[in-house]
Amino acid sequence: MADANAIYGAVGAVGGALIGAAAAVIAPVLVQRGSSRNEMKAEARRRVGEEVERIIEIRTTGRAWQDTLERAVQDLTADRHVDIDRFDESITALEREAAAAAYAVAVDGVWVGLGPASGDYSPGVVLELLAAGTGQVRAEILRLQNAQVTAEERREACAELAQAVASAKTARAQLNARLVERIESILGGAVRRL
Repeated sequence: MADANAIYGAVGAVGGALIGAAAAVIAPVLVQRGSSRNEMKAEARRRVGEEVERIIEIRTTGRAWQDTLERAVQDLTADRHVDIDRFDESITALEREAAAAAYAVAVDGVWVGLGPASGDYSPGVVLELLAAGTGQVRAEILRLQNAQVTAEERREACAELAQAVASAKTARAQLNARLVERIESILGGAVRRL
């Protein structure tokens, strides 16, 4: 009987050692697996955040470009002097930023550059209209400030400019609506509208 107790004790000791050794090997593997999952989730959140930031950059650069054009038209309408050098400097920087933002979201499969229209809308139309509006505003700044024009000619020119800038604003509104939809789909309905 004493021998049986010794055998049971030895089997229990060996079994305990095996369980302890298995726990020593398996526990770190489980911890590492959990850590890897957490790292993967953190990386996915980081990528989503970066994609949303790139989309927001398109919206803000387009808005700044639009605002610059609108202010120039307002100044011309009010017969205020518009410094062409400052206008050129501002617009050139905004055009570069908008182009960079448009190319940046291409990484995410979103194309905002020149391209084919879908229905009555093309994301590239926004950039085209802003560029065309910029050209018109710039030409009128030079013409209105360097030539003698009547008040009627000024009103007509400014009305045409306002229309060109309004067309770009309408196209931007369509693009912005699609960008907001994209943000909502990226975040999976986690966006609450205020």
